[in-house]
Amino acid sequence: MIAGKAILFFYNMRNEIKSLTGLRGIVALWVTFFHFTYFKSFWIQSVIGKGYVAVDIFFVLSAFLLAVSYSGKFQHLTFFNVRTFYKKRINRIYPVYFFSIVFIILFIAKDPSWPGFLINAGLLQCFFNPNYSFNEVYWSLSTEWICYVMFPFILWAVLRYKINSWMLIVSGLFLRGVISHLPDMYFDHSPLTINRSSQYLDIVFGVNSLVRTVSSYCIGIGIAFLPEIKMKKSNFYVYGAVILFLALLYTGRGIFFIPLLSAMIIKHLYSEKESLVKKFLETKVVYFLGNISYSLYIIHYIVKKQNIVIVDSYHINNFLLIGFSIVLSYFSYLLIEKKVKIFKT
Repeated sequence: MIAGKAILFFYNMRNEIKSLTGLRGIVALWVTFFHFTYFKSFWIQSVIGKGYVAVDIFFVLSAFLLAVSYSGKFQHLTFFNVRTFYKKRINRIYPVYFFSIVFIILFIAKDPSWPGFLINAGLLQCFFNPNYSFNEVYWSLSTEWICYVMFPFILWAVLRYKINSWMLIVSGLFLRGVISHLPDMYFDHSPLTINRSSQYLDIVFGVNSLVRTVSSYCIGIGIAFLPEIKMKKSNFYVYGAVILFLALLYTGRGIFFIPLLSAMIIKHLYSEKESLVKKFLETKVVYFLGNISYSLYIIHYIVKKQNIVIVDSYHINNFLLIGFSIVLSYFSYLLIEKKVKIFKT
């Protein structure tokens, strides 16, 4: 239950868990379909139309992996450890992001302003009117960056004061429950140029979007330090979580529990146990999507906003554009993500 008791388990963390990389790929593809397509079928659209909750899964996964990676390093904070952490996070998030900002300014944005550039370059969109954002998906990069800045101190506090894992999980659920009731909080309340989402808990701007991200981080960290569930047939646990996950997509308010269920699934994938879920996520195609998932997350919406028409058929056109986004993301992954590093670590 206590974070400190779980530290030794994480010293032996493997460099990469392919199934978790694959999970990122599925989640990124889910977001992409959410933005590109609409289906008349209730059974299909109930899943595709909830794609916005996939971003919360990204947050939970990020928090979980950071917690297990740094539980040994952040028991005692040092300037060197914190600086190295920030350098690695900048190397991970910034190259593709900055290239996308430059591309938008040069070829897409109409009359970009210096304040807009500085707000986007500093990943500060969550504190300002969303009109300043160059790309609507940037809100999540902004809130995650703020969580990165806070993370070493949060994890140190969890370890130093032995904060109970269940307290973190309950706190995350509480924050998730209150965000839709909070007033808008951001600088510059000029009229919005983007539509406010009517989807439950789809909060994508202002300080409230940061609260949304922090809630997922609390759940991810809390689950990371929970003792593993010991069951004779432990696969039933993950299969049950996946089935319940899918069932909740056909409800209105059931998506409230999606981050918690995704954290439970992530916990299983991180373990040594085998399952059909893990085998599927480790297949070559899904693993490939996982490797390009970050580039795909950024690039697909830039492609979407260009309203490109290749063929008259709505669905075929969208499938082609999704394929085009995947191709661009693959080159972005090879030429930017793998090649460009801002800091040496």
